[in-house]
Amino acid sequence: MLTEWLTSNRNVLSVVAIGGMGKSALTWAWVQRDVLGLPLPGVSGSDGGECRVPDAARPEGVLWWSFYEKEASFAAFVREALYYASDGKAAPTSLYDQLRMLTACLQQRRLLLVLDGFERELRAYAGLNAAYQGDEFAGDADARSCIDPHAGGFFRGIASVPMRSRVLFTSRLHPRDLDGLAGCQHNDLTGLDPEDAVLFFHARGIKGTRAEIQAACVPYGYHPLALRLLAGVIAKDRRSPGDIRVAARHPISVEMVGKEKHHILHVAYDAMDGPKRELLSRLAAFRSPMNYEAFAALNPSGSEAEFDAVLDELIDRGLLLFDRGQARYDLHPVVRQHAYDRLSDKAGVHTRLRDYFAKIPALDQVKIESLDELAPVIELCHHTSRAGQYDEALNLFRDRLAAPLYFRFGAYRVCIELLRGLFPDGEDTTPRLKSQADQGWTQNELALSYTRYGQSRRALPLILRCVDLRERLGDKANLAVNLENLARAQLSLGQLSEADKSYRRERENEATRSLELGRLEAYLGRSRSGSDQLAIALSCFRRRKSRQAEGVVCAYRALQALLMRNSKEAIKAARRSRELADVERLERDIIQADWLLGWSLIQQSPSEAERHLSEALTRCRRINLVELEPDILLDWARWHLASGNPTQALKHAEEALTIADRCEYRLVQAEIHNFLAQLDLDSNDRPKALHNATIARERAWCDGPPHCYKPALDEADALLLRCKKPVKKI
Repeated sequence: MLTEWLTSNRNVLSVVAIGGMGKSALTWAWVQRDVLGLPLPGVSGSDGGECRVPDAARPEGVLWWSFYEKEASFAAFVREALYYASDGKAAPTSLYDQLRMLTACLQQRRLLLVLDGFERELRAYAGLNAAYQGDEFAGDADARSCIDPHAGGFFRGIASVPMRSRVLFTSRLHPRDLDGLAGCQHNDLTGLDPEDAVLFFHARGIKGTRAEIQAACVPYGYHPLALRLLAGVIAKDRRSPGDIRVAARHPISVEMVGKEKHHILHVAYDAMDGPKRELLSRLAAFRSPMNYEAFAALNPSGSEAEFDAVLDELIDRGLLLFDRGQARYDLHPVVRQHAYDRLSDKAGVHTRLRDYFAKIPALDQVKIESLDELAPVIELCHHTSRAGQYDEALNLFRDRLAAPLYFRFGAYRVCIELLRGLFPDGEDTTPRLKSQADQGWTQNELALSYTRYGQSRRALPLILRCVDLRERLGDKANLAVNLENLARAQLSLGQLSEADKSYRRERENEATRSLELGRLEAYLGRSRSGSDQLAIALSCFRRRKSRQAEGVVCAYRALQALLMRNSKEAIKAARRSRELADVERLERDIIQADWLLGWSLIQQSPSEAERHLSEALTRCRRINLVELEPDILLDWARWHLASGNPTQALKHAEEALTIADRCEYRLVQAEIHNFLAQLDLDSNDRPKALHNATIARERAWCDGPPHCYKPALDEADALLLRCKKPVKKI
């Protein structure tokens, strides 16, 4: 399949591994054996020395780029690929120019670029959970979006023009930007090629003819995980170890069709003695790949030699994975779930793991530079709650994780995962904590993370319970915090009247109340009142010497100026916001400032606007800050329209609308439909423009004047007039 693709007229091949396929190993073997004509190391009988690719399709060079390596971002790939393709002659500074020159090089030269593990550049796998995330995102278009906005445009471009070079992706998901492109071939590796299956079994030392091996594989649909487990069962068989005939002892009945991998998983698990099954189930309690030292914490025998022998056997059986390059052990998600479900003493095992991670010295939070450095504390918190010690888990989260995860890195998904562990009875009940104050704090923090993650509707009942609790306890200080968070969620959903009431109920924190009222007033079109409120907030924050809060005030001033179409003031305020965000290094503030600065500069400095919008969207997608993503995408659409590319503008606007609709972001829905109506009018499609402008007006209406999104409502009215539809004046 891969060799035939090289001779086709399709420039891009997306190879998607389904269900644990060893995509990297298979692709590497193909490059070595078929493209370069080299023997496969460690595989007896693998011939080499003769390239199997026809001369006309043979690449003059091959660049392999693995996104599994640290710092292997898309931008880093572009720099390396351009250096390789231009023989080190091209070194433009901007990413846009690098991509333009790389495309030209790929058109002129016949190269093969292999982008291995590209799922790490897609939203679904860009975060901390990437290494152990399942394949449940295949039908989620948003999850398949590239986190770097330049990547999608580049790949669409090279799939749409004549090219001598070829680009091969291996990924756990098909990139959304390649959907439906004639120049892209998409192959799901749901099963091994029959010849590759024979090679795989022979490499594992399994004896049998080609016909025997293929006959044994057919009932399993050549599913890679199933075949790996089958090979392990055969290799460890007590009567005929290593003989393919062992497969006949595990027939697949008609009822098993569609459940082959689970059938052989049962066989592989049950084929071991009790102690080995128990150890595998214990190892499944780890939530992520681990090194040998961590695994050894669950050594039941105390003998290192015996423990090593069992690990080797689990690897031989295909039940345990070992990455030699990273020196990490892991389990396939299907194997992990199967083994963990059969763990008899879950609380006891998690207690042992809690004790192990508790011994790892705590790092100074100020010196932490990456999420990887927080991994031991995240594991400690996870295992503490799984051990049923919920109050201790909360203290760990609050003291050592809450600030860096939420503020510094914007790891909202990790926050949600850890906090949900404190709700073993479900989120519709209170967390299982002794103190009512702790219950309120936990519900509020979970609600905040949901809001950032684009799930404001899910956050509302949690915050409302917090408000009720604080009122019953007479806790005015925390009630003020809860009311502010409630208002933010209500504002994102277009509940402007309720948001106004929530803000004005808050009497304890003048600075924050004025800050948020200033933003609300900007949406309501009351610019003078909004400016007064922001001035009060700025004065308070400067007295407190809070540069972070001062930066947020500047961001809101930029937003207000943009809604008033005052780009000069917007640029000034956004630049100051970006400067302060860099000082405090809070991820959400950086993203917000980059977005507003990019929006402000679209007309004045398109190249600078492009840089800031690109940075904002890349960072936003890397941490899944869904809250701001549709706004950033809409401004990407505005940028493309200003650059004379209405097709790309439409694509980004529609992508923004998809997210806004899913999250029920009423205000940005109004803006997007206004933008779409403008595009329709530009193309003389008045019926469609009328449709979008009507929706924009309905979205902007919110609770009706004065609690409407006034700037968007005015724009919708103007568009409707251009569509020759009379409107009711306010």
